[in-house]
Amino acid sequence: MTTVLITGAGGFIARHLAQTLTAAGIRVLGASHSGAAGTSYARVFQASLGETLLAVLASERVDAVVHTALAEGADAYRVNVDGTSRWLDEARAAGVRLQIFLSTLSAEPGALADYGRAKWVLQKRFVEADEVVFRLGVVVGDGGMYARIRSSATRAPVVPLLDGGQQLLYVAGVDTVCAVLRDAVLTGGAGLRGVAWNLVQPEPVTLRAMAAAINRLAGRRALLLPVPARPVLAALEIAERVPLLRL
Repeated sequence: MTTVLITGAGGFIARHLAQTLTAAGIRVLGASHSGAAGTSYARVFQASLGETLLAVLASERVDAVVHTALAEGADAYRVNVDGTSRWLDEARAAGVRLQIFLSTLSAEPGALADYGRAKWVLQKRFVEADEVVFRLGVVVGDGGMYARIRSSATRAPVVPLLDGGQQLLYVAGVDTVCAVLRDAVLTGGAGLRGVAWNLVQPEPVTLRAMAAAINRLAGRRALLLPVPARPVLAALEIAERVPLLRL
């Protein structure tokens, strides 16, 4: 039986992936900060980025690792880059035949956020190691960025949208993402190695269209209110520079 270890086991995609892999007859292990995750895991180990996976890899024969773990906080860039790189090297040394890294469409060397820059560095390392990389956009499901968008779009009768919500979003359903990951595991990454693949629908949708669809599916009527971005961004910049008034 194929055994897969998913890092960041309590996360949105990880939980759905564990269910998909288990349904395919794959034994699923998890590694998470808390040592707890969903019921689809055969075993869950406590392991955080920055710590070693050697004990896990020594206690189980692991055929594939899917890297979904993500650190947050002030030192997130270093922890994500160093911690994930360490796990990549440890798994290779332990004889793991396939590793899959989940990157993002925002992974760029000049990305504004540490998140995008860290994903870019790691994406390159996994490609150079001849492993498999998938770049995700907005994954539609019950968690992640989509859940935050859904919450914002259904919070009030009026939904303000910067620049009218014309920002383009590339999406994929969580079930589709997990099916692709399952097939990559079952084929040992055949034909996928050494390349960063965009795992999204070919045509983007606007944020406005997504917000409208979310409200329509929820049976809600909401006013989508365009808000010019420039004055809002200018106000935020001023707020960051001017000390708060104290009474």
